[in-house]
Amino acid sequence: MKTKYFEYIAVYLSVFLVCIFIGAIARFVLLEMGADAYTAGIFFWISTGFGILTFAILSLFLNDLTERLLNRFLKAKKNESAESRIPNEDLEKIEEERQDVLIKPELLENKNLARDIEQIREERQNAVKNQKQARIDAAIRYAQQEFALYASDDDLKQLSKNLIIYAEDINFEKIKPVKVKDLSNLDLYHFGWNIWNCFKVSRQDRAAQFLKLTFADALKDVEVKSIKTHLKDDEQKGLIKIIEDFTDL
Repeated sequence: MKTKYFEYIAVYLSVFLVCIFIGAIARFVLLEMGADAYTAGIFFWISTGFGILTFAILSLFLNDLTERLLNRFLKAKKNESAESRIPNEDLEKIEEERQDVLIKPELLENKNLARDIEQIREERQNAVKNQKQARIDAAIRYAQQEFALYASDDDLKQLSKNLIIYAEDINFEKIKPVKVKDLSNLDLYHFGWNIWNCFKVSRQDRAAQFLKLTFADALKDVEVKSIKTHLKDDEQKGLIKIIEDFTDL
């Protein structure tokens, strides 16, 4: 703070001395031209005052502009000096990083878009999976209700496992036979059609084969082709009837 104060004193003192010098020159010139001492003295103070006033005006209006120009000039010099000390490889690296910063918002937007698409796909897959599982659960409940009086507990559990194999389109080698009583072939046909209509994971040939393997004892004398052709016979006859959608039950 003191250093800057003394700088101001030096600047203004120098200006004052220069103005006095200019005024002295003006006084000397007037005396040489034959003017009297009084008139020369007046011009001396006028010249000195005019010089001080001119400096004050210039300082008031040009000081801020001068500082800005000097600061910009010094900053440009500083940047140029700093860049001159950076190797060319580093300068290229810095330029690449700048380009990365400019591109980053677009990359970020693309990543967000890809993430949104993946999330939508995952949600859709989960919805389909949940819907399929809901139908499997409904089919198992339906089968247990229909066969509760005609099969043992173990056979009901095996029937549920067989239904899962059919719904998931798994190889039928894992299907095990289920024994039932007091049910006709027509009842089994109707049950098979209802299950096929619920999932529709294959043609009716597969549904007929599912019946043949599941109720192997009851349908031992019936061919798969014959089972397929009679799946929907006499829809409202028998203990198990044709139901368009048992998931609503």
